[in-house]
Amino acid sequence: MAGIGAAGVLSGAALIPIASAASTGQKKTGFAPDVEIALSARPAEVGILPGSPTRSWVYRGRVVRGAGSSLVSVPNSYLGPTIHVKTGQKVRIRFNNHIPDESIVHWHGLHVPAEMDGHPRYVIPQGKSYMYEFEVRNRAGTYWYHPHPHGRTAPQVYGGMAGLFLVSDDEEAAAGLPSGAFDIPLVIQDRSFDADNQLVYLNGQMMGGMMGRMGGFLGDRILVNGQPRFTLPVATRPYRLRLLNGSNSRIYKVAWQDGRPLVIIGTDGGLLEKPVERSYVMLAPAERLELWADFSRDSVDSQVGLVSLPFDAGMMGGGMMGRGRMMGGGNALPNGAGFTICRMHIQRRERAKFSLPARLSTISRYRPQAAVNAGRPRSFSLLMRHMAWTINGRTFQMEAVAADERVRLGTMELWEFTNPGGGMGMMGGMGMPHPMHLHGKQFQVLSRSGVRHAGYVDEGWKDTVLVMPGERVRLLVRFDDYPGLFLYHCHNLEHEDLGMMRNYYVQS
Repeated sequence: MAGIGAAGVLSGAALIPIASAASTGQKKTGFAPDVEIALSARPAEVGILPGSPTRSWVYRGRVVRGAGSSLVSVPNSYLGPTIHVKTGQKVRIRFNNHIPDESIVHWHGLHVPAEMDGHPRYVIPQGKSYMYEFEVRNRAGTYWYHPHPHGRTAPQVYGGMAGLFLVSDDEEAAAGLPSGAFDIPLVIQDRSFDADNQLVYLNGQMMGGMMGRMGGFLGDRILVNGQPRFTLPVATRPYRLRLLNGSNSRIYKVAWQDGRPLVIIGTDGGLLEKPVERSYVMLAPAERLELWADFSRDSVDSQVGLVSLPFDAGMMGGGMMGRGRMMGGGNALPNGAGFTICRMHIQRRERAKFSLPARLSTISRYRPQAAVNAGRPRSFSLLMRHMAWTINGRTFQMEAVAADERVRLGTMELWEFTNPGGGMGMMGGMGMPHPMHLHGKQFQVLSRSGVRHAGYVDEGWKDTVLVMPGERVRLLVRFDDYPGLFLYHCHNLEHEDLGMMRNYYVQS
């Protein structure tokens, strides 16, 4: 294995030859897309709060080929258009960058070739374009897209650049779930604004700047679908609610305000085999959660609140929520605070012939014995070293992988993420949550130990897994179809930008 330098950064890592970015920006010979979309990133002014519009960076798009329903705008929002496709369709997306910064698009949760995944080595400057062409090989589910330039992902997402990517298939259709106007995406984000309604991000002050970067930025207003104080008008019938935690670093402990159970029907990679109930669910940045929400027994003109319950966010100095304020620069809404996310307003009575399916989908379960490293998992320790968040003591290098970051195409492996909740250096007593994301793969969670919270839903397919301080999570992942260089990283976006990200290389 390559050695670790004095600063905790990998030294002597092997370099992997990569394709030129220019070679992937052209149409493939013989590729006939079913859906073609022109997607651009551009500056815009968006009305979010009463008064002055907010300057943002946004995604906007149009359908070039295929059904017009393939692209649906989110009304009154900075969020990018929702892309609707079906499993098996071929998709071409030409991304045009019109913001004054380098950028690239990552298709979060999608199983695509390495050059189509949005690795930061493929960033393009303002005025340039990048061509994505891939077949949709994912099952039906709630996926999303966002920028991925190294060191600039957090401010670009915070500035408004994110959108949903929804995949449908025959199995989902057979489940008979609420659809159309009764299938509602809810993108949850936190933001801060100044007196002129402009976004406030990290500032130059000690606590708001450095500490905000080390801990992850926390806004003091909760937005849903880009709107504050969001209220969803509903009828007395079942709904399918698709939740995405699109925040930079905030974790939500999602529950119904009146204590009714959450009925979960899907996670990151689509529908579960059968519904499960939880009193609450921990939803980390980038994780998705699909709910069966039945308002049949609620009174017309009543309201039902979706809330985030208070919890110990595991911050500096042992994890007390009050101490956690330090990591957000004295934020009035620290990670782990309780608040209302949004409200459902029951506006009319409607009788709908829907019942919760006893079975939703079929999931082929991985067997631990089938892993090529069964009994000796590939281990990744999440630590702070020398004022830097690291994975196995390493930080990001654009085109390097270590000996223990190489996997073989066509194999299944057992991976283990461990969050000791401390480290070495001036802030060695710090423990923080780390939502770990693998690019290009959906995996299955095998086990957890040292669990701090009961609100995990590990029964289905995942691409992001929350690892709280003191926890150890084992997962099974199969490296099929696509060789090449992919990323794995913490999806606390400030941690990612500071280098808590590494490459793994799939060898053919």
